[in-house]
This record gives sequence, structure tokens and C-alpha cells, in this order.
Amino acid sequence: MFVTGAAWRFVGSAGAGRTLVDACRSGDDNERTLAGMFLVQAGDRSIPLLVEAAGSAAEPGDLIDVLASIGSDTARTGLSELAASSDARVAAPAQSALRDFDEIRRRNA
Repeated sequence: MFVTGAAWRFVGSAGAGRTLVDACRSGDDNERTLAGMFLVQAGDRSIPLLVEAAGSAAEPGDLIDVLASIGSDTARTGLSELAASSDARVAAPAQSALRDFDEIRRRNA
């Protein structure tokens, strides 16, 4: 997992990014945690993969949490896109994460 994380963060290997997203969805607790950390560390590079995966995931909550943890304006845009989804299982957690995201920004401003 560490090599995959480094390949994504430093090189931008698309295969490594997809592997991390897949681990966030289906890995054990340790794999999900590590994959999420590596995706957050890669920052905005991870956002398109996370938005795409969350939009099609049966349980998008973990992916949405990782997206929110990136904390950038681009991440907020991705959350907004997911929050506007017609699929309630995607929209509801994205709306909640977006509210939390905005509240944290207000407190830190």
C-alpha cells in the first residue's frame, strides 16, 4: 500500500490512484485508512477519482469523507457536485459533508 500511495502522490500513476480508491471501498479497516490518507496527501490530484467513484459506489460515505478531508476549493466543488446528485445515497452524505466542510471553514476564517 505504501508503494502504491507513493506512486500516486509523487508520480500520478492513474493505476495507483484507482487502486487506492478501490482500497477505500473494499479493503479491510487498515487498507481503507491507509488508502484514504494517501489520497488526502495527494490533494487535488485525487478529487476526480473520488468524485467519480463516490458517484457510482453502493456506499459512498467513506469516499465522500476522504474528499472532504482534502479541504481545498476543488474538493468543495466536488462535494457540491455530489450533493446535487439525484441519487439520495450519494447526495445525502455529500450534503452533510458539505455542511461540515463549510462550518469548519467558517470557524477557521
